[in-house]
This record gives sequence, C-alpha cells and structure tokens, in this order.
Amino acid sequence: IASHFPYDFNLLKWQCLVKFTRVPVIIETCGNPLRSGAGKLPYLQIGIQKFVGYKQIKQLLDKENYAIDAKLPKKAKCLSQTFTTWVFSNLNAYYYYFLYGDPNNYEITRSLYAKRTPFPFNFYYPSSYQKEAQDIILVMGGFDINDKLEAHDRDYLISKAKKCVTTLSKRLDNKIWFFGDDFSEFDAIVYSYLAILYKTNLPNNPLSNHIKGCGNLVNFINRISRDIFQKESFNSINTNKDGVDPNDPLLTATERQFLESEKKTKILAGIGAVLAMSAFAVWRGFFKKFSSARQYYDAYNTDDMMDEEME
Repeated sequence: IASHFPYDFNLLKWQCLVKFTRVPVIIETCGNPLRSGAGKLPYLQIGIQKFVGYKQIKQLLDKENYAIDAKLPKKAKCLSQTFTTWVFSNLNAYYYYFLYGDPNNYEITRSLYAKRTPFPFNFYYPSSYQKEAQDIILVMGGFDINDKLEAHDRDYLISKAKKCVTTLSKRLDNKIWFFGDDFSEFDAIVYSYLAILYKTNLPNNPLSNHIKGCGNLVNFINRISRDIFQKESFNSINTNKDGVDPNDPLLTATERQFLESEKKTKILAGIGAVLAMSAFAVWRGFFKKFSSARQYYDAYNTDDMMDEEME
C-alpha cells in the first residue's frame, strides 16, 4: 500500500484499517499519487491490479475475511455506522477548514505535503487538497474560504466540533474501545480525526486544547499511537532536526526513509536550479554577444552609407 502523508484523515483511516485487522501488506510511505492510476492516495496493489481509496480497499479486505467489524455484534455494527455518520457531520468541516482553509494553518500543512510528495508534483498536490476543502466547507460550513477572513464562520465549526468531542468522551468513558473489548471501524475513524487535530502543531487549532481536557480521549489516542503505530513514528522529533544522520540507530525505518527521500528531493531541486541558471547564463551570454555583433554590424553599415553619400 502506498501513502505519503500521516496527517491526512483518509490516509490515517486506511492505515488503522490494515493495522487493526493485521493485513499482511507492505506500507510504502513515500508513494507517488500518479502511480495509483487515479492521481490519489492511498492505493493497494496486488500484482498489476490496483485498489484506490479507502472504500475500494475496505471492500477488498471485507471480501478477503479481514473485515474490521467482524467481531462486533449486529447491534453494535448498526450503532457504529450511525455514530460514524454523526462524527462525520460534526468534525469533517472543522478538520478541512483548520488544516486547509485557515490561511495561517495552510502554510504549515502545504509544506508538510510538499516535503513528502515527489518533485515536481509537490507544487500541485497541496493546492488540490485546498480545493477539495473549499467544496466541503461551502456545503458543510456554509461559507467560502476565498471570502474575507471576517466572513468565515469559525464559531459554528468550533462549537459543533467541541460538542462532538465532549459526547465522544462520555461515550468512551473508561472502556478500551467505543463498543467494549473489540475494535471497530468507528474507533479507527475517531482516532484518525482526533489524533490529527490533537497532535498536529498548528498556529490556530482551538479543538486541540478541548481534546486535551478529555483525559480518556487523550489516553485513547496515545495508546493507539504507541501500540499500533509504534514502528511508523510519523511525528518523531528526530525528523524535525537539521543535520540528522540517516544512519542513526535511533531512527525508525520510516523516519530513515523519509530523510533519504527528503535528501533526494533537495538534490533534484538543486540540480534543476543549477541547470536553469546555467541555461539562463548561456542564453544571456549569447544574447549579449549577438547584440554586440549586431551593433558593430549596424555601425559599420552606417559609416559605409555615409561614405557612399559623400562620394
């Protein structure tokens, strides 16, 4: 399975799907969206066949007896679907606005996407997420992110999201999972939303402190991050430091792969810049030489014409 950015709800959701069900797959964290055939991530490849997006991947896993809700009673399965729809209606617009709609926050998420997307596609894909956010917020939030900041109804999004988090905290109570002793798709969805909104360091994210005040939800997030995503360490401080040695034994495989990918991207960008500058310098030198020659030629012709007129 190919992916490239951990702070993406849809990507984190499918990773929960394969991690919870222990599907034997190899996760590629530096995937190229173009290789999926649909220009999107994630995608699952089996031989030459590709399954793109969460829905297709989940349908395949259900068919192959890796259903994430397999252990849930029938009543809990129905509740899981109902609660999923409710969480989506309360958190989705907030998620998209504060990651891609808020101007200050978007500069952070844009740079994070750009670092993990192969050159030169890192210039295109971040803006595609912002365009998707614009459509979602227009429908679910009731305003256009392209309007002036004063017209953005943030209070409406924040109020709905906080009420949702409070209700989730009461629903979880002291349980390990939302429906008792067994995980469900609902657990994966709640974790995917809350882990991103709680852990992503953004200039403006009022829901983060509200989640922090719900101790059981924080424990829920940290437990899954520690026990299920221990090897990934997507948000490790190691990869945020300058001059990190990719051979550092304390780095995880994913961190090492990210650093190597980032290094390759910088090298390619540097080579491209050098080639562009060299081409410009050659063109400029040729233009100067041509201009000088033309001036000399014009001056020579002018003198000859003056001599001929005098004769």
